[in-house]
Amino acid sequence: MRTLWTVRAALALLLTACAPKPADVVLYNARVYTLSWAEPATDGTPAADAPFDARSGWRPDASAIAIRDGYIVYVGSDSVALSLAGEGTDRRDLAGATVVPGLVDAHTHVAEWGASLDRLDLTGVPDEATAIQKVVERAAAVPAGTWILGQGWDDGAWADRYPTRQKLSAAVPNHPVVLRGLHGFATWVNDAALAAAKITAETPNPSGGEIQRDRTGAATGLLLNRAVAILDAAVPPPTPAQQDSQIVRALRRMAALGYTSVHEAGTSAEVTAALERLATAQKLPIRVYAMLSARDPVLMRTWVERGPRTATGAPDEMLAVRAVKAYYDGALGSRGAALLDDYSDRPGVRGVAGETYGFDRSLVGAAMAAGFQVGIHAIGDQGNRDALNYIDSVFRL
Repeated sequence: MRTLWTVRAALALLLTACAPKPADVVLYNARVYTLSWAEPATDGTPAADAPFDARSGWRPDASAIAIRDGYIVYVGSDSVALSLAGEGTDRRDLAGATVVPGLVDAHTHVAEWGASLDRLDLTGVPDEATAIQKVVERAAAVPAGTWILGQGWDDGAWADRYPTRQKLSAAVPNHPVVLRGLHGFATWVNDAALAAAKITAETPNPSGGEIQRDRTGAATGLLLNRAVAILDAAVPPPTPAQQDSQIVRALRRMAALGYTSVHEAGTSAEVTAALERLATAQKLPIRVYAMLSARDPVLMRTWVERGPRTATGAPDEMLAVRAVKAYYDGALGSRGAALLDDYSDRPGVRGVAGETYGFDRSLVGAAMAAGFQVGIHAIGDQGNRDALNYIDSVFRL
C-alpha cells in the first residue's frame, strides 16, 4: 500500500510539473474577431474562410482570449480559455463586448499631438474671426509676452483666403502668436511673432519656402512650406521633461483608443532622444516605430553610422528606430506639391521639390544602404515620378 501511494504521489508531482503555468488573464464572454482569415478580393468581397455570409453579415470567430507572460496563448471558446485559468488568474467577463486585434497607426505625429494638447485647438474653426476670438480668450488668461501656440486651422480649405497678421495683431498685440495649419504646410502669425523671429521685408525666402508679402514687400503674417521652420525655430523649445510628458500623454490617448503601436513619422533629434529615454525607463505606454527625419543631417549621420535599432519581439520592447521619413515636395493647398503642369490659379508655379525642399539624395541613399526603410512624402504627380525614379536609381547602384 505504501508503495502504491508513493507511486501515485510521484505521478501527481510529475503531472503538476508538466502542467502549463496558469494564464495571467482570461477574457471571456466576448465577441472576438481574430482577423486571421484571408484578405478580401479586390472588389471588397470577404474571403471564403471569413466569418461572413451575405444573409446575416459578420459574426465573431471566437469568444475568449487567454494571456500568459505578456503573450496571447489561446484564442477560442470560453470553456477552453477558462480551463487555462488558475487561482491567481484575472478572469474578466466582457459581457458581449467586441474585441479585435490591437490597432496600428502607420503614420502619426504623436509628439506634435502631445504638444498640441497644451495649445489652442483650431480644428474645425470656420473663419479667421472665430480663430482670433479663441486667441483673444487665451491671451486674457496668460501674462503678456507669453507665446500663444495653436494649430488646426485648415490650411488646405483656406488656401484661397489665407489670413494675415493685421487683424490678429490688432486683437492680440502683446503676445507672440503662432498658429500652425492643420496639414503643417502653413503658419499664421502676428507682428510680435514676426519680430521675435526677426522676419522683416528684407528677410529672404528660404529654399523651398515662401514668406508671403504685401505690395510693399512686408510680410503678411503667412508662411508656407519650408518657411514655417523659421517660426518653429523661434518658439522656445520644451524642456526634456516637458517633451517626455507630452509624448506619454499622447501615447496614452492612443492606447485608450485601442492602438497598440504607432509609426511616428519624421522624428527630430529631440523627439528621438525622448523616445529613447522613455524606452529605457520603460515608460512608453505602447510600441513606437520611429521614422527619423531626413531633414536633420546631424541626426541622420549619427544613425547611419549607428545603424537601425530593431525590435526583437520581446513583450517589454517598446521602441524600434529603423525607418526614415524624407520630404520630396510640399502640399497642394500651399501650392507646394510638385506638378507636371502649372497650378491653374498660379501660372508659372509648379510647386517645390527635391533639393530645394530639403531632400538630400546622398543622405537618404546612405540610410537605405545602412538598412533603414525610407518613406518619401511625395504629393504632386511630378513629385511622385521623381521620387520613384530616385528609388529606382538607388536600387540600381
